Amino acid sequence: MGMKEAWRIIEFRRLVVANFVNMLGGAIFIIGMGWTVAQMGGPKAYGLIFTAYFLGHLPLLLYGGMVVDRLPRRTVALVADIAQAVLSTFAVVFLVAGFPKFETLMVVTFLTGGAGAFSIPAIRALVPDLVEDDLLAQANSIRGMAMTAAWMVGPLIGGFTVAEYGIEACLIIDVITFVFSGVVLWTISEVPIEREGEAGALEEVREAWRFVKTQPWLLAGIIIFMIWHIGDTGIEIGVPFIIENKGLGAREFGIFGAVGAGGAIIGAAIGGVRPVSKEKRGFVFYAFVVGIALCMLMWAMPIPFWLILLFVLIEGVLGGNLQVIWTTTLSDSVDQYLRGRVSSLETMGSLFFIPLSPLLSGWLIEETSVLTTYSIAVSLMIIVTLPGLLVTPFRRFVRVDTEQFPIQANGDS
Repeated sequence: MGMKEAWRIIEFRRLVVANFVNMLGGAIFIIGMGWTVAQMGGPKAYGLIFTAYFLGHLPLLLYGGMVVDRLPRRTVALVADIAQAVLSTFAVVFLVAGFPKFETLMVVTFLTGGAGAFSIPAIRALVPDLVEDDLLAQANSIRGMAMTAAWMVGPLIGGFTVAEYGIEACLIIDVITFVFSGVVLWTISEVPIEREGEAGALEEVREAWRFVKTQPWLLAGIIIFMIWHIGDTGIEIGVPFIIENKGLGAREFGIFGAVGAGGAIIGAAIGGVRPVSKEKRGFVFYAFVVGIALCMLMWAMPIPFWLILLFVLIEGVLGGNLQVIWTTTLSDSVDQYLRGRVSSLETMGSLFFIPLSPLLSGWLIEETSVLTTYSIAVSLMIIVTLPGLLVTPFRRFVRVDTEQFPIQANGDS
């Protein structure tokens, strides 16, 4: 089985196209919004705007996961696209009408984060609904390549657009992409959710959490990345100021993002052409995580911009490959009726400290320097990754068969 077989699945192909266009618009907005805010308010304001996104995103993730496990995933993703198109339209109107730029961008970012709490678990859970288990690695690779292609092209468009025409133009493009994505999603069939009976909201969350606790690799991954993302976010907050310190501008900021995404495309392609075996998934995954942290540290070093881009490329390759490993493990190890809730729990747990981290990072950059902030962040990231490398149950990315959650006869394993 290969990537061609996965690509021949018509409805999966439509999902990939819709997701690509959606992510393209998101990348254009993020680059345009990020550069605009960084130039207006510095590191603290830049951190605050990302805190706003995650404050809108994280509280709704569990509810979004429950919705995704009750309603057809295609429909949830479609409604989220429509909502985001409306939000971006209002943002353009308010900015043109003369409303304060920073406050308007903060509000729309906060609300967009809320919409993403539904669309992200819906898309992740829909992939294994459309693709057979033996093609999941290839399907996740294709989707990963499409997403990172959007993040390669989007920053280039976003950097040029915000430099020449301002954030309003970025938002107009965003509206167009969400509308297009919604139209494509409309052509995908509604896949019913196979589940036995109905339970209350609290019990549904408890059921997903009970499953997570039966899988050491999943529970450990959530806890490790809960802490790891504190450092990762600090590094992301520093990027525009690395660019600025070198006397460069919005275009180079876009190029930075595009190169990382280009590397991720390569990594995702490798993950699809040469999938890592289940027995080796965990070790390779955490080894790549350490490599990513070391590459990120090099971004802050006093080296030429082209050499920084080389480390950005390597980081992207490693990140694209490990994303395929993780999403494939979730896809082939979680039963269909649990995928939305488990995906939301995994995302929410991993990003738990994110709302605080951008504020802390912005403050630390202003009080010390980008290099000092990066050194602290990378040290934290490497230390917290070591249990994943060293503890066998944590790095064994294989479904554990339990009495409460037995492996289903349909192949979930």
